[in-house]
Amino acid sequence: MADGRSSPLLNDEGSLFGLINIVDALAVLLVLAVVVAGAALVLQPDSEPPDRTTTNVTLDLGPQPQYLVSEINEGDTYSPNSDSELTVTDVHLTPQDDQTRVILRTTIEGPTSGDSLSYSGAPLRLSRSLAIATSRYEVSGQIRAVSGDNSLETETTTVVLRDTMATAETRAVTAGDEIWIGGRTVATVEDVAAYARENASQQTVFIEADLETYTQQGRQRFGNRQVRPGQPITLSAAEYTIDGRLEQVGSGLQPTTADVLVETTVNAETANDIAAGDVATVAGHDTAEIETVTTYDTQNPDRKRVLAGLALTTLEDGDRQRFGSAYVQRGNNISISTASYELSGAIERVGALEPRGTLGNRTVTLRMADVREDMASAIEPGMTETSRGETIARISRVNTESSVIITTGDNGSVNVVDHPFLRDVTITAELQVRETTGGVQFKGESIQQGSSVVINLETLTIKADVVSVGT
Repeated sequence: MADGRSSPLLNDEGSLFGLINIVDALAVLLVLAVVVAGAALVLQPDSEPPDRTTTNVTLDLGPQPQYLVSEINEGDTYSPNSDSELTVTDVHLTPQDDQTRVILRTTIEGPTSGDSLSYSGAPLRLSRSLAIATSRYEVSGQIRAVSGDNSLETETTTVVLRDTMATAETRAVTAGDEIWIGGRTVATVEDVAAYARENASQQTVFIEADLETYTQQGRQRFGNRQVRPGQPITLSAAEYTIDGRLEQVGSGLQPTTADVLVETTVNAETANDIAAGDVATVAGHDTAEIETVTTYDTQNPDRKRVLAGLALTTLEDGDRQRFGSAYVQRGNNISISTASYELSGAIERVGALEPRGTLGNRTVTLRMADVREDMASAIEPGMTETSRGETIARISRVNTESSVIITTGDNGSVNVVDHPFLRDVTITAELQVRETTGGVQFKGESIQQGSSVVINLETLTIKADVVSVGT
């Protein structure tokens, strides 16, 4: 029965209000606290992560040493911080001097800032420098393009390069050669044409090559060079280096042929070596064949004038033809090289192997004044000049008379007397000539009254003035 007093909070047995043990009560409170905290966590709304996006960026790393280039590969990644990442998706290599230019296509992921992607705290602006640091290398490059596909826009571009190379290098350049950088093919030699130069230790070389190019701002590039005529391009193989200039873009070598007549003066030994059928080669490439040869003596018995008809292997260059460094046109000098001689001369005719005109014979009267008596007496009828076994001049008649001199006597008189040892010589000769629309030619030179001719008469050479040209 209640005694009218309130119950104590804890009784003598440690029960709360005399009903629940204090330890059990504390356990219940702990469980309730955990439940409430968990409910609060569950009921708290999720915090949304920042928006992230990706874009593609072209990076130009510039020239890099080979040991570093070999480490850069597709799939390499770099994260400058926790919310940005760069992945290499395409690698393009081209030679530049003694190093390699590296162009990378990358995919960049990062948070958006306004209407642009932020990478490492800043937008992806053109020319901005980005670093890439992996466990194997660390490089940096400038942004050249943003957006587009994740691979570089590349294509194979056919070009023609022109270079001056040493003989040994020229021989090493072969169709099918591949130019490799960092295990990747950057160019392939498709065709080669080589031509002699006046300097026999060098050749003019034209190389048709397929370049692996990429597009930047709508233009094809090979490394840091825009692919257009006149630009220098370097291609290094194991046995040679091509330091050439672009002659053509978008087309290869277009071999063709041209007939020309070349005039030159050479030593007598070389003149005797030249023969129809000789083939001129450079580094194993046929460049010309001798079709016709005409040889003339000069006033110097050790020098001969040569007219050579050549069938040239040329290259089309627009509406013109090129032979080595010269265009095929009258007046331009060209050089050829055979196994036994080199020949350089000016083009006299294009599209022909023989001198102008038709062959014929003319009787010509020649005169030599004030000739020493011993030389005058040495000129005799029947003497000839020959060229490659063919008679081109024959002396038929010789008339010799004393030269005259004018003297003044002691009394002032003027006297005409014979010179004691000088003679005037009149010669009648049969000459092989060419009848042209421009007149008569002997040894390729026009002859008419008052002009001079040179005739090599076996043991002596004479130079005489033309008095008359018969029929």
